[in-house]
Amino acid sequence: MYDLVSGNGPYGDVEGVLTGAYDIVGAPMYGGMGGSPYGASPYNPAYAAQNRALQMQQAQQQAIQQRMVQNGALLRTMNPTKARRQFLGMESSGTIAAAGTATITARPQSFAFKPERIFIPASVGPDFIVTDIKVGNVSQLVQSGNLPAEAFSQTSFGVEMDFDTVQTSQDFIIQVQNISGAARTFRAMILGRAANG
Repeated sequence: MYDLVSGNGPYGDVEGVLTGAYDIVGAPMYGGMGGSPYGASPYNPAYAAQNRALQMQQAQQQAIQQRMVQNGALLRTMNPTKARRQFLGMESSGTIAAAGTATITARPQSFAFKPERIFIPASVGPDFIVTDIKVGNVSQLVQSGNLPAEAFSQTSFGVEMDFDTVQTSQDFIIQVQNISGAARTFRAMILGRAANG
C-alpha cells in the first residue's frame, strides 16, 4: 500500500504502486514486448504511462480533498460581503383605539440590520407616544419612560440613534400608545445599514 504522506511504497516509487504493475488492458507491465506467457495483451508503454499519470492525479486530488475536509475548508460559514443603507417600514395592524397601546414588530430580511434613525410622519406623531423600542427582547432606552413620537418627525435634527444590531431572525419592536381622542393608525420608517450576502 502506498503512503500518500511519506511517498513510500513497497516498490519504492509512486508509479509502480498505484498501477499495480499492470497496464489498462490487464497485461503485466514488465512482461516484455512479446506479452505474457498466459496470453494477456502485450505491454504498451504509451497506455501504461497515461494510466499511471491519471491514477497519480486522482490519488493527489483525493488526498487534497481529505485534508480540506479535516481542516474544515469545505464546511465554513459564509459572512456577508456587502452592506448598504436601507429602509424598514412599520405599521400597526389596523387602528389603535383611543388610549390604547400596540406593539409594532418588524423582522428585517437580511443577515443583519443596524437601525440608525426612526422616522414617524409629522401627521402621525401628535397622536402617539413611544413607550419602548426593542431589538429582540432588549430595550434600547436607558430607562423606562415615554417618548413623544413627534421627536422622531422627518423634519427633526440630531435624532440619529446607535441601536443594537438586529440579527437574523430577530425582531425590531416599537411600542406605542394612542394619546388622541380617536382610533388612529401608527406608521413609521426605520433607516439603517443592512448587511447582505
